[in-house]
Amino acid sequence: MHNELEGLDIKYPPNATVNQKAEIILNALRQTTVAAKIKREIKDELIKSKYTVGNLGGNLPKLMDELGCSLKLKNCIRELEESAERRGSINGSNPEIVTAQGKGVDASAVPNIPKLTESHHAISEGRAKWRSHILTELQGISSDLGIPFARHRTATTEQARQNREAVLPSETLPPPAERSDGTETDVTNTKQKVFTRNRPPVTARSMLKNICDIRSANHISNTTKLYGWGLIQVELQIPTPDELTEIFNELNPSNRQCGVDEQILKEKFTDDCIRQMSALLAKNDKTAIRQRLKRGAPVCLRQAIWKLILDPTSNEASGNEKRRAHLEALQQDVLKVELLTDDVLRKDIRECADDEKYFVFDDALEKVLLPLSRDVYCTPYATKAVDAIKGFGRGSPNEVLPAYPPSGIIPADGLARLCAPLCFIFTNLVDVYFVLRAMYCRYWSKLYTISSSPSTMLTLCKLFEKLVHIYNPDVAYHCITAGIRPLEIAFPWMFSAFSGYLEVDQLLHLWDRVIAYDNLLLFPILAAAIFLWRGKSILLCDSYNEIRHLFTDFSKIQVIPLLQYLLFA
Repeated sequence: MHNELEGLDIKYPPNATVNQKAEIILNALRQTTVAAKIKREIKDELIKSKYTVGNLGGNLPKLMDELGCSLKLKNCIRELEESAERRGSINGSNPEIVTAQGKGVDASAVPNIPKLTESHHAISEGRAKWRSHILTELQGISSDLGIPFARHRTATTEQARQNREAVLPSETLPPPAERSDGTETDVTNTKQKVFTRNRPPVTARSMLKNICDIRSANHISNTTKLYGWGLIQVELQIPTPDELTEIFNELNPSNRQCGVDEQILKEKFTDDCIRQMSALLAKNDKTAIRQRLKRGAPVCLRQAIWKLILDPTSNEASGNEKRRAHLEALQQDVLKVELLTDDVLRKDIRECADDEKYFVFDDALEKVLLPLSRDVYCTPYATKAVDAIKGFGRGSPNEVLPAYPPSGIIPADGLARLCAPLCFIFTNLVDVYFVLRAMYCRYWSKLYTISSSPSTMLTLCKLFEKLVHIYNPDVAYHCITAGIRPLEIAFPWMFSAFSGYLEVDQLLHLWDRVIAYDNLLLFPILAAAIFLWRGKSILLCDSYNEIRHLFTDFSKIQVIPLLQYLLFA
């Protein structure tokens, strides 16, 4: 069913009313096989002699419940709503095409690739600069490595790759220089610039710099005489503390939470959670499961819960074979075609494997991440983050890639760390791949998106700064007077979805809630809670490095109590 729904071209128009949305969903529902099967099941049941025309109206809702049709219909409508919401802000575009040498060519014959529509002029310019930066980085990697964006993989190219990997570990950027106030200078702006030959095009530092460069004409201090204390110099619509408390009301300490109460109530609490969630899984009630997941998931059921929400086809008999065949086809493409981004991904995987928690997963990560860069399913979502970079590939001058890489996913620093925790949950690589793909399309792509849309990185940063200012103005003022920006400390945490910082069990408790609430607002909330948790120590610090050293150890961080502390204390 999931594949069928993704194939439907449904999306909400801007400022659609409730009635308009209902009409769109109803029209889409009529086109699904689910609706046809439900009609057939009800018809087959109604022809039996125990039903009469007189009692049909009263018995129909009960009949649908008994046949399981109500739940199927509810799950189908839920997926249609999610699909329409994800596609609602996408319009057509046709960015330039680049060759491996970076020269622009006519794009008139290339099919449209979706991109995010941005109404804010300053942010739109920031997106264009961000894309230009990434394109320059890709061209620099191509020039440094001496390989095109894409080419057929041969014995010669494979030997060349192995030779590169034997040399690359020693060719890294020098440590960043420190400013007089203890902050780091931007290496790219100094004469010490040394190209790391397979550096990721997207890093936390480069993205933060681009975000901080965005300035609104209505927010310039020379005009308004108002000097913003934060790094985000554009005004955005973000939730208030009261609205956040309402949104995340299930996290209230009055509700039992996985990740907290099993440490106190031991087996009784765990057994109750398992029993309740197992009953919902048996009914296949996706909406109720997602609601219950807002309080966390038992460890033994997390795999089944995540698969049901993120990868529904895994529960269909025919779906498993299609999923396996799809991944195998992508893996074969990896063996046939070498992409420039493969080297970047492999370097990221090696760095992830240096972590003692994840070193056993290096082979699995390569078998998942390289195919992901070739999966065109991701293109509409990845190109929301960075407008599509088109390019010639595979050695043919007549073949044009609608997006480069084919998935549109530009390798980001730490992408492997977004995949590695899934290997603790799923033993089957097919499950790891499709859950990762769903999470990237729904959530992680937004971490690399510069936009005024909700839950994208710009709004997350703005919310973090606002929370720090509201909940502890003394700490905010101390940081300002010391020339320290809290966002510089917290940005890498949010950029990585806290992977590589939190312990794995705490990270998965956090991701449980992200999936349940279907948004990323918990990241700036947790970042602000962690930052303010050290508030008294921060007031004793006078430099960036002193404050940064306060946050070098996350091993004792408990996610749920900190979220509750900020939202409800």
